[in-house]
Amino acid sequence: MSRLRIRWTVLLTLVVLLATAGGLAIGAEQSLDEIERTPLLPSSSASLLAQITEVGRKGWDCMPEKAARAKTARAAELPPSDS
Repeated sequence: MSRLRIRWTVLLTLVVLLATAGGLAIGAEQSLDEIERTPLLPSSSASLLAQITEVGRKGWDCMPEKAARAKTARAAELPPSDS
């Protein structure tokens, strides 16, 4: 009697797991269909940073910008190399 009970328990567990997996698959498919119908909008440029030109980034007066505009490494005041 107990072997029959164990077999039914295993069988019902498998049926529940298969039903759950099927429900998840159907839900995921519906989500993908909804994502495909959503129109894609182009992204805009970041408003935090200004456009970079040949003289540097407009409105920024920081050490990296000054170093980038320097004519020589000594004028850029770069930190000494470890080597």
